[in-house]
Amino acid sequence: MNRSSYLFTSIRTYATKSKTTNLKWKPSVPVQQTSLPDGTVFIARQPVVEPSVQSVVAPLIHKPTTFKKLSEAEIKELRQLRESDPSTWTRSKLAKKFGCSELFVGMAAPSPVASTNAEAAAAAATAKHGYRRRLITQERQKRRALW
Repeated sequence: MNRSSYLFTSIRTYATKSKTTNLKWKPSVPVQQTSLPDGTVFIARQPVVEPSVQSVVAPLIHKPTTFKKLSEAEIKELRQLRESDPSTWTRSKLAKKFGCSELFVGMAAPSPVASTNAEAAAAAATAKHGYRRRLITQERQKRRALW
C-alpha cells in the first residue's frame, strides 16, 4: 500500500463532537479601542454596516393584509353556505367572498364532512380493539364523567 492511498483512507468524513469552539477563527468586525485613565482598555465594536445605510428602510417582501370584521349576520350566512354545500363553498372561496382569512373561515364554519369523517374514524378505531381495550376505554370515560 503506497502512502497516497493511505492518506485517502484515513480522512475523517464526519463531524467531531467537540464542545470547544474553533478558537483560531475570529470575526473581522471593526473595533475601536479606548484607553481609560486607570489603564484598562475599553473595546467597542463598530457597526459593520454604516448608520446611513442602516437608516434606509428596506421594502416589504409581502404586502400586509388586512381583513374586515364580519358581523353576526355575515358569519351566519358563511356557516349556512358551508353547511349547504361544502364541496362548492370551500374555505378559500368563502374567504374571498367575505373578505376574511381562510383560518377564520375554518374556525367559524368547520367543514361538516371533516367532523363526520373524524367521528367515523374514531368509531372504527374503537371497533377494531379487543374486549380488554374497550373495557379500559369505558372505565376511563366513567372516571372522566366523575371529575
